[in-house]
Amino acid sequence: MMSARRLWLMCVLSLVSYALLITRLGYLQIVCHDELAARASREGNRKVVQQLTRGAIADRTGAILAVSIQGGAIFADPTQVTGADETARLLAPLVQMPSAAIRAKLSQRRRFVWLARRLDPETAERIRDLHRPGIFVAPEMKRFYPEDNLAAQVLGVVNDEQMGLSGVEQMGNGWLTGQQAPFLFKQWPLGDKRSFVGGQPMDLPAHSLVLTIDRTLQTIAEQELAAQMKISRPRSGTVVIEDPSTGEILAMASAPSFSPNLWGAPGHDSDYGPELLKNPAVEKVFEPGSTFKLVTAAAALEEHKVTPQDNFFCENGTWQIPGRTIHDHERNGWLTFAEVISHSSNIGTAKVAMRLGENNMYRFARAFGFGMPTGCGLPGDGVGILRQPGEWRPSSLETIAFGQEVGVTPLQMVNAYCAVANGGWLMEPRLYKGLIDGTGAYREWNPRKPIRRVVSAGTVETLKNILTLVVESGTGKAAQVSGITVAGKTGTAQKIDPSTHQYSVDRYIASFCGFAPAQRPRIVIGVFLDEPRGGSYYGGSEAAPLFSRIVRDAAGYLRLQPAALGPLAASRIITRS
Repeated sequence: MMSARRLWLMCVLSLVSYALLITRLGYLQIVCHDELAARASREGNRKVVQQLTRGAIADRTGAILAVSIQGGAIFADPTQVTGADETARLLAPLVQMPSAAIRAKLSQRRRFVWLARRLDPETAERIRDLHRPGIFVAPEMKRFYPEDNLAAQVLGVVNDEQMGLSGVEQMGNGWLTGQQAPFLFKQWPLGDKRSFVGGQPMDLPAHSLVLTIDRTLQTIAEQELAAQMKISRPRSGTVVIEDPSTGEILAMASAPSFSPNLWGAPGHDSDYGPELLKNPAVEKVFEPGSTFKLVTAAAALEEHKVTPQDNFFCENGTWQIPGRTIHDHERNGWLTFAEVISHSSNIGTAKVAMRLGENNMYRFARAFGFGMPTGCGLPGDGVGILRQPGEWRPSSLETIAFGQEVGVTPLQMVNAYCAVANGGWLMEPRLYKGLIDGTGAYREWNPRKPIRRVVSAGTVETLKNILTLVVESGTGKAAQVSGITVAGKTGTAQKIDPSTHQYSVDRYIASFCGFAPAQRPRIVIGVFLDEPRGGSYYGGSEAAPLFSRIVRDAAGYLRLQPAALGPLAASRIITRS
């Protein structure tokens, strides 16, 4: 039998224990209430950021090029998953991932792991209908591009958080993004069920952007470029179409391209690399070759250093100057200045530059926009390469005159031709036309004003006649379009061999820049093919036909009228002395 003393001791210990327990409970419930409640919320709830609807991107006619739709994201709590092998097998075809990769994620010792994001609504619903324990589908906005790969490098892509990574999506991110709102899912203490709590986004719609891009012209450019890629088999190709009177970019096509709808999508990680996001039209810097002769010709005419009838001896195709030898692709003798440009004589152009001088050559190159960004509003807007005369070599004047020792981007080159097509004014290329605010009201941004006059109206008319001669009887015959008089210039630029750091004997960039109709231009088009391998590498045989087809296809859409020019000025400007 227990003694009274032992009984009394046990009672005291019990009372003390109860007192300590009550004190502890009081401390936790009163003093630590807020901290423990927050901890319970953190452990019981998972926060995932849900984006509001990102603003759309439309072309100049209102056609939607990019829009956000309600999709889904799939995640798992591996501790709640049962039948991991079966779950992985069922999910694999839906999220386009190997079942082994899914199984590895489900084996992690974590309470939360993403399995796939940016799913389309149909896929999200099919996964939800599986009712697999530990697998959850959260609502998530998905960027959708209705025209698939149309203008892919221009539009760009977004990441999982719906933030722009490239192109207009990146540069217009401030306008396109909306207010972010979180949603929560609750893990109940018992069982494996979860439910979503909260997370209804606030109604703060973003702005939508309207571009100057014309969907029809963009489609024409991309389709014809794709056709030429099969013929010429170049490493890459670029087409830019611009309105010379406004500077509006109507089309900007690049090949190879990609589908923004598949960027970052499950199963396509190996198909796309970051290089595809770059837009060659504004980021690719290259030596332009003979298309740059426009600058030399314009400067020489504007400074009254030449007339169209002046004669130049072209050395029968080979001319030795201090530091280098200049070659022509034809063994030309005496040519008028107009013929020097139309037959694309490097030697004749170099002799014109000698009359012009270094300072004038540099000044006009800068005036045409080379050596500075275009201001088009796209990432990577290239400056190019244009060294100051103090850094030139003894032969730099002559070689820059025909497009060597200078680096340009396709958009810079096209914009320079716009300055001739519109009467002598350099425009700032324009890609953004206006925006639509949260109320649906459209506001067009003010049209851009000319930056500066580059050449006079008289010089422009002479240049137009000479560039028309290029197409009629010179190196650009393949650019002719039935019923429409066009003007332009071919370019065949040697590339630098990276192994020898010398000009390559078999790597070229073939190009053609021109406008139509010749006397009242509506569009300026630049075509650039990097290392054509279809049997020829000349701009006249590879790039000029592509230019011709684009003008032909666009003529009906733009209602281009055959130019009533009468006898071409070419016959008037080639009068030998």
